[in-house]
Amino acid sequence: MATSRPAPPASGTPLRKDAERNRQRIIDAARAVFAEQGAHAPVEEIAKRAGVGMGTLYRRFPDRTELVEAVFLERAQRYLDAANESLRHEDAWQGFRSYLERLCAMQAEDRLVTDVLTLTLPTSPTLQELRKRLYATQNRLIRAAKRSGGLRPDFTPEDVVVLLVANSAIVRAVGDEVPETSPRFLALTLDALRTDRPSPLPSAPSSERLLRAMQRPAVKTRRRADSA
Repeated sequence: MATSRPAPPASGTPLRKDAERNRQRIIDAARAVFAEQGAHAPVEEIAKRAGVGMGTLYRRFPDRTELVEAVFLERAQRYLDAANESLRHEDAWQGFRSYLERLCAMQAEDRLVTDVLTLTLPTSPTLQELRKRLYATQNRLIRAAKRSGGLRPDFTPEDVVVLLVANSAIVRAVGDEVPETSPRFLALTLDALRTDRPSPLPSAPSSERLLRAMQRPAVKTRRRADSA
C-alpha cells in the first residue's frame, strides 16, 4: 500500500518567509558595512556579508537608496526617541546633557550617528521628515537648556554635529581599546558648555593604554633596486 505524501505548504508562504528573512539579513549586513565604510560602501560587500547573491539583493532593494533608507530610518527613530525622552527631564540642563550622552554612547556602538544627522538623501522624504522632527526636538532641548541658565547662550545646533564629528574620530581611533575616552571627552566638552558648577569627570585613561591604542603598524617601504 503506497504511503501518501504530505500536502505541500500553501503556495507562496515559504517564499514570503524566505524573502523577509533575506531582507532582514541584507539590512543587518548593510548596517554593519555602512558603520565600517560609510553609506557609500559597495553593495557587493553588503550582499557578500549577508550571504545572498546580487540578484536577491536587487529583488529586495531595487534602488540603493531604498537600502540606505531602511537602515537609516531605524537609526533616526532611535535618536528621535532619545531626544523626546530627554525633553521630558525636569532639569533642562540635565535633559540636554543626557541627550548628548546617549547620542555619544550610541555612536560608540553604532558609528552611523553622524551620517544619520548629515547624510543627504533627497529621494527619501520619510527620512527627511524624521530628521526634521529630530532637529526640532533637539533645538527645543537647546533652547530650554539656555533658558535655564545651564547652557552658554552662544551654543548653536550646528555645534551638536561638530561635537559628534569629534567624538566619531575618537571612537574610530581608540574607542575599542580605550572605551572611557569618549565619555571623558564629552564630560570635558559639557563642562566647557555650561555656565557654572562643573561636574566630576569620568576616570581618565592611562597614558600607556592610550598610546598603545593610537599606535599603528609602521608603513613598509620598498628598497630601490641597486643600479646596474
